[in-house]
Amino acid sequence: MDQIILRAIDRGLIAGIKPTAAKSIANAIALQMYEELSNGYGVKFGNYFYARIYLDGKTDGNGTLTADENHVNVRLFPGNGFKLSLDSFSWKFAMGGNIPKVEWYISDASGAVRNELIDGEDVQVLGTNLDSERDAAKKVTFTEIVEEGQTPDVVEVTVFSLKGPDLVAFAWPSGLAAGKEYSVTLDRVIGETTYRSNAIAVTAVSAE
Repeated sequence: MDQIILRAIDRGLIAGIKPTAAKSIANAIALQMYEELSNGYGVKFGNYFYARIYLDGKTDGNGTLTADENHVNVRLFPGNGFKLSLDSFSWKFAMGGNIPKVEWYISDASGAVRNELIDGEDVQVLGTNLDSERDAAKKVTFTEIVEEGQTPDVVEVTVFSLKGPDLVAFAWPSGLAAGKEYSVTLDRVIGETTYRSNAIAVTAVSAE
């Protein structure tokens, strides 16, 4: 609490008080709160929060209170003054560096076009956060894009000829069929968590 009061003084929210008095003010507030609660009163800090006392436990038929069965607890309740929202903060996902982001898939062949994979040619994946030495496993999943109600073909790749943070490569998956479209994702497994990339639509095309 003394740090809160000190910062309030620094911001000019408390006028006429020296910073050195912050600790004594904090102690005085805490002691007075204890005094009020000890006298059976609740404490209300404006519309910010409330402190109330409660008796917990159970008694016998005569209403006897014992230290073993009963306890006096202080509970704090937030008020509307402390109502916060997502917009009150700037958020950053701490594990964001583990999430792979794919820019495109392309065949390792002359004249290759992004996201058009040539039958029989090795496939390259370009992006960021695709691999690291911490990865326990990796998987690329091709899910056929079909009409609603139809069952798609699914082809998974777990063997890679090249693995790097910005480039991953693997041999042509034999389960792919030329002329079909697929939604493709890349999964990284780090520890016990799987991080999935954005989905990219690709088309399998026949070799000329």
